[in-house]
Amino acid sequence: MLTNIAPFYRKQLWLGLLRKASFNCSFAYGESRTLGIPQMHLNDIENLLETKRIQNVRNIWFKKKALLWQSGAFRIALEGNYSVIVFLGECYCLSTWLSAIIFRLRGVRVVFWGHGIYGNESKLKLLFRKTFYRLAHQHLLYERRAKLLMTQLDFKPSDLYVVFNSLDYDKHKSLRNKFKGLTKNKVYPFLSNPNLPILVFIGRLTSAKKLDMLLHVANSMNDDKISVNLVLIGDGPERSQLESIGHQGLVEKWLHFEGACYSEEEIGKYLSVADLCVSPGNVGLTAIHSLSFGTPVCTHDNLANQMPEAEAIIDGYNGFYFKENDLYDLESGIKYWLATNTQRDQVRTRCFEVIDKYYNPDYQLTVFNRVVNNEPPEL
Repeated sequence: MLTNIAPFYRKQLWLGLLRKASFNCSFAYGESRTLGIPQMHLNDIENLLETKRIQNVRNIWFKKKALLWQSGAFRIALEGNYSVIVFLGECYCLSTWLSAIIFRLRGVRVVFWGHGIYGNESKLKLLFRKTFYRLAHQHLLYERRAKLLMTQLDFKPSDLYVVFNSLDYDKHKSLRNKFKGLTKNKVYPFLSNPNLPILVFIGRLTSAKKLDMLLHVANSMNDDKISVNLVLIGDGPERSQLESIGHQGLVEKWLHFEGACYSEEEIGKYLSVADLCVSPGNVGLTAIHSLSFGTPVCTHDNLANQMPEAEAIIDGYNGFYFKENDLYDLESGIKYWLATNTQRDQVRTRCFEVIDKYYNPDYQLTVFNRVVNNEPPEL
């Protein structure tokens, strides 16, 4: 597997692949300090498994991080003794174009792992991506929607594998039991009335998340009488603006900015007793994080502008969608959800279902096994 970086959240999956006895998996990756994604270090896995099947390539970025060349990828393509090569399926990585062609000429099966088609591409961008994706024999895709869109563009369904995404599943599962019996008063003592419904967001406070919408809705809901709390976990460039919008909530202590938090135990506590996670912009891995701890998720309904993990939400079951950029629909949806989903343990069980079935490294390993053995996809 040749990828741009080694995201820390993929550590459990990488360990599973390296431990898999039925095939001999190796990794090559670069590093980047500017992507905003916590990354593994080479020694994290090598010391754990005493393996030498991990190597570095050097990431060289161009055009303000818009294009990437991986120094070392060309050598791997020429000299590597592999039967299957898995690339990060991103067309901005220029070295992937050349390396994939070389591997194909050498008779190595090429697999791209990525988003696939979004559905919002211009004609030129769509042509560009289709050309790039044709370099691969098979694709690992994050969601079913991407498979449907690629099938409509005449990619064979039998070459498209839905692999989903995952976080530290084993850790989260162990914390679920530990957090049974937690109360809002204990987890949220800084709120004036923590027993009121608690809305939460976790992630970088950026404009793409449209958290100003969430602040405006919370202000509206609490205009006459305080009826909801809001806790934002994370930091980012939008924090000062959001604090300004929510000034009155800070004074009345129904609003709290927790700041950046990297402890899964602390994050798990906050999510486990919250009532709803809301991400008015795109949602990404925030959805998986929240559902993993039993908290339903709300985000907008335009999947062409979403991250793939939004599809983990089953509308009306473990969360809901609202009309993109519609403040009224967001507020109405939150009110309706809180009024009609009062059985918290039942909702928590629904949230766990999709994570335990698909969004975990164990399921992902079964998909990788099918790809390596050239077996047809399950989904």
